[in-house]
Amino acid sequence: MSKKLTWIEKLETIIPGFSGYKKRELAREDDRLIRNYIVKTLTDAKIKIEEAAATVIEFNYETAKRLNNLASTINYIADKVKFAESGYAPHYNIVKVELNTLEKLKEIDNNLVGSAKKVKEMASEIAKISAVTKVPSKKLTQIIEELGKIEQILEERLKVLRGWSQ
Repeated sequence: MSKKLTWIEKLETIIPGFSGYKKRELAREDDRLIRNYIVKTLTDAKIKIEEAAATVIEFNYETAKRLNNLASTINYIADKVKFAESGYAPHYNIVKVELNTLEKLKEIDNNLVGSAKKVKEMASEIAKISAVTKVPSKKLTQIIEELGKIEQILEERLKVLRGWSQ
């Protein structure tokens, strides 16, 4: 659990019938915090790519266009992370979201953190490039590949949440 519990929250984790609910609620909150961090990291990467596009546009329109498309893709992926299902399920839902499922989601989200950090690092490298130097196409391809990994991880996350994988 990511935060220090107050005495009342500690009591809630002990009360029979309520403890499971409280533990799941805390796990959902951890998941939300991790995903918010991922969104912030990807948004920072998008801003760096947009800055690079603004720097390059006067000298190379095609590269600036590619950078803007990449920034749009990063924004799209950030939105997918932001609005990903969070592990809530109605009481009478067929697929129950148990604590172990929420723990698996947190592990998957931690993989997302690593990929998001890589995207941000590569975006920072591109942002350092001056307008007269050429933006390496290889670096843009690496960012796109990393974004593809993030999408795959999000699909895996959805499968775990819906009970489609073991």
